Amino acid sequence: MSYLKKYRWELVPENLPKVKRNCPKCNEKAHYISSEKFRINANKNNLDVWLIYQCEKCKSTWNMTIYERIKPQDINKDEYERFLSNDKELAKEYAYNLDLYSRNKAELILEGISYKLIENKLESYYINANELVVEIVCKYPIEIRVDKFLSDNLGISRSKIKNMHKKGMIIIKDDKNLLNSKIKNGMEIHFLNVEEPREFLKNIG
Repeated sequence: MSYLKKYRWELVPENLPKVKRNCPKCNEKAHYISSEKFRINANKNNLDVWLIYQCEKCKSTWNMTIYERIKPQDINKDEYERFLSNDKELAKEYAYNLDLYSRNKAELILEGISYKLIENKLESYYINANELVVEIVCKYPIEIRVDKFLSDNLGISRSKIKNMHKKGMIIIKDDKNLLNSKIKNGMEIHFLNVEEPREFLKNIG
């Protein structure tokens, strides 16, 4: 039985985004980084929960609000225990929560996020001969364009990537099929006329 050559590429961030804000000690705009630690404050029958950030230069702190004046029973018990233990995965989830930055009126900086790419081979019935499909898994927002992403990970120049796209050899399965769109979760990238997928993907894994 013939199969479509399909791969899953998962992008896993290796660092956390920063916040740009005025630092009272530095007396200027500064970058704040997540300490990966939470602070919980009891206020009568309510709780406040913050994710603590530190200025890169002077280490002064800023608390980003996660919950404000919330009843203890309204917080998931497992999540509450993770707050208490400064669970790093939970801190990462909140550090990439775009709605949280919006609510805190904080200026988020996603540029400079590095990531590792994990590849898994999948099985699927083929549609076209010599077609290779890459399914993107990106659980966290990463500011990288499709053309740069492919160039970086396939070892092919961006001009060649653009030429392949122009010839219909690369098709981006999203709303507009644009190379300058940002990589996002669930995106599918189709490569046509690929005879040796392992050679084509030799820089991955």
